[in-house]
Amino acid sequence: MKKNKCNEIHIKYDEKSGCNFIIAINSKYADKGNGGTRMMDYKTLKEGIIDATKLIDVMTKKCIIIGKKYNGGYSGGKGVIVGNPKTQKTPSMLRRYGEFVETMNGRIQTGTDMNINLKDIEYMAETSRYIDGLASGLGDTAIPTAYGILLAMKVMCEHRYGSDSLKGKVVAIQGTGSVGENLIQYLIKENAQIIVTDVNSRKLAEISKKYKIKSVIPSKIYNVSCDLFSPNACGGVLTSTNIRKLKCDMIIGAANNPLPKGLETVKIIKRKNIIYVPDYVINIGGVFLSMCEVQGKSFDYVIEKLDEIIPTRLRQIIREAKKNETLYESAERIVNKEL
Repeated sequence: MKKNKCNEIHIKYDEKSGCNFIIAINSKYADKGNGGTRMMDYKTLKEGIIDATKLIDVMTKKCIIIGKKYNGGYSGGKGVIVGNPKTQKTPSMLRRYGEFVETMNGRIQTGTDMNINLKDIEYMAETSRYIDGLASGLGDTAIPTAYGILLAMKVMCEHRYGSDSLKGKVVAIQGTGSVGENLIQYLIKENAQIIVTDVNSRKLAEISKKYKIKSVIPSKIYNVSCDLFSPNACGGVLTSTNIRKLKCDMIIGAANNPLPKGLETVKIIKRKNIIYVPDYVINIGGVFLSMCEVQGKSFDYVIEKLDEIIPTRLRQIIREAKKNETLYESAERIVNKEL
């Protein structure tokens, strides 16, 4: 908890489903948390708690990057349901999870994340006032998340290549879920060349056919020669083994916590002359939409402010990076200073 700046963990065992509900909050930066809820079949409750605390660290950093001018007074928050989404995710279980969220009296605001979709949060919202990202609200958080990644790609292309144009740039996208597919749509409009992969072979085939883009099996995405590698699925994917395979100039994606060993991983990436753009600086679109929904803002407002926040923060991180320092180190220094 101390390592990940997590001040509170609330746990409830749901006897009817056999699931464990976890809510984690950083109450140092602010006294209420904002972050989605994910459901995963962790081997143990401890694994779920560890994941929740790691995600708290990331979510708090996102709130700091957004800044108190726009973040609605939120700090990092996260919901985790420990259970098998294929067999234990039911409407009644989701309603009971909503009841658990309600007991926090607004100290946690939550919505979609891995294995928790728009339909699922509708059930949660039947028993809690603190569910956001609903279809009746500002909609799917994946859209602004993907838009933020696009903005980051343009800023970083300007930094590395001297132009923000993505025309002809080869982008390897790992993960074709909601964020990945929305990113594909944005990149097609930018005339980028796209190569995709996904662990779901059926989904991968559908996406490849739908958008007429090249696909590779999951293990081959790291070997693709490209300008930009974009991880948009699970965290922890940038292992030393996978980094050795990479043939890209920059890593720019929406996946939370893709670095298994933090700075140690970043230094391995740097030795290959690859720029790693910190995930928590650029994948803020989803949580920002949630914050804006609570504040009664419009979707257009979300996009307008992302156009301001992400380029400004990225340029600050680039500008304040010391000699031979990575963008990750520069970003860490900035958020710790503002915490």
